[in-house]
Amino acid sequence: MVVFSDLRNLICLEERFLPFIETIEDRNIATFVGYYDALCDAPLTLKQLFLLNLGSVATIQRRLARLVAAGIIVKRRDMSDRRNVTLHLSSEMTRTYQRYGAAFRAANASGERGKPQQRVKPG
Repeated sequence: MVVFSDLRNLICLEERFLPFIETIEDRNIATFVGYYDALCDAPLTLKQLFLLNLGSVATIQRRLARLVAAGIIVKRRDMSDRRNVTLHLSSEMTRTYQRYGAAFRAANASGERGKPQQRVKPG
C-alpha cells in the first residue's frame, strides 16, 4: 500500500530535519507550539498546552522541560499578564521547520509518492 511508503518517507524526513523528536509527545508539543506561534493571534500558554490532552500533565512537563533545555522551545512571561508563561519555537527551530516544510512539499510535488527515500541515521 502506498500509504505505508508515504508514512515511511515522512519518518525519514523527520529523522533528517527534526532529530530532537524522540516521542509522540515531543512531536505534538513542538507542532502545537509552532502552530500557535505562527498561525494564531496569541502564542500557546502553558495551561493551554496541558488542556490539549497530549498526555498526562507529568509527561508533558517532562517532555517540555527537555525541549526547553535543548533550545527547541522558549518560555516567556506574557507581557500583558505576568502570571502566564507563553511558549514559542526558538528562531533556529522556526528556520528548521521551514526547511522541513519545503522538503516535504518538494517530495510531494515531485511525484515521489510511494518511492522510499534513503533512510538517514541521526547522529
